[in-house]
Amino acid sequence: MIYLLFRTDRIGDFLMIAPLIESIKRNDLNSQIYIVGSKKNFDYLDKNSLVDKVFLLKSNNLISKIRLFFKLRKYKLDTVIVTDKKNRSIILSFFLSANKKIFNVSKNFQSKLLSFFYKSVFLDNDTLIKKPFKKILKKNCEALGFDLVNDDFHYLQEDQYKNYFLPNTLLDLDKLEYIIYHYDEKWEIENYVKSFKKASNLTPISTNFEKMLRFFFKLTKKTNKKIIITTGGINTKLIEILKLNSKLVDKNLYEITTHDVKSYLLINQDFFSMSHLISKSKLFIACHGAFTHIASNYKVKTIDIIEKEKLAHYSRITNHMSNHKHLYRDNFTNLSENIITNS
Repeated sequence: MIYLLFRTDRIGDFLMIAPLIESIKRNDLNSQIYIVGSKKNFDYLDKNSLVDKVFLLKSNNLISKIRLFFKLRKYKLDTVIVTDKKNRSIILSFFLSANKKIFNVSKNFQSKLLSFFYKSVFLDNDTLIKKPFKKILKKNCEALGFDLVNDDFHYLQEDQYKNYFLPNTLLDLDKLEYIIYHYDEKWEIENYVKSFKKASNLTPISTNFEKMLRFFFKLTKKTNKKIIITTGGINTKLIEILKLNSKLVDKNLYEITTHDVKSYLLINQDFFSMSHLISKSKLFIACHGAFTHIASNYKVKTIDIIEKEKLAHYSRITNHMSNHKHLYRDNFTNLSENIITNS
């Protein structure tokens, strides 16, 4: 049977509904999972073992939607599930033929309107719905006649992405005890705002080279573990400074020495390589994003940095995560001390 799910947003948003897909796969051994994705998640979905086929919504214009509709209607769909709550997905799903349809929506009027036609309409909104996102997933599963178990939240297998991580003599992940400090554009608002306009409203985390080195030194001494600094897809000022003040020891790998402490800067890792790296780590430190969900999947201790005003939202979507701690965005001096205290 073909299950078509709409997830036309980001990788992290898809990872939030991966337990639902895992439940479908576990309960229906003949299931085929088709996903309507976006430019931001297509490459990841195309290589994801949970997904059998991916359709790309190329743009939000009417012509793209019509072309996609005619492509989708060629398939005999058993179930259509709107998980991204987008109007475009709701409208396309409404006109597609399927034995069962499930709608996850964010607005009251959408819920009331669709409820005239369908039984399985679920309101998912931070303001209106206080219940954890896990319960929304459970309702989706129940609408399918399936259960949702804890193992469904651990859908990635050990070493699943091992082949994506290039062997390195200095980083033997099976022997090295290490912390990942993921320094992406979210740490520098002036860079983050390039891809996310609302970032200008976030609390700045301002730091410099000297403060960062002191942080590496203190964290290493506190935990007795190596620190591996990883990077995001957008260049940041501090990473460029770190590269200039460190030693290139292998392709994409730099060695940073502070007194007697050595840390490593690892750049240009794709999503799958990063996933494997996270899976072997003892602690993952990052501003909230897709990798937070990867760390949770592998039960890795996580320090998840968020905006304080968004606590209700992040609490809803991380409620199921164990060994997980929220810290609030703050100036780097205060935040780094909080990280060390909670490591």
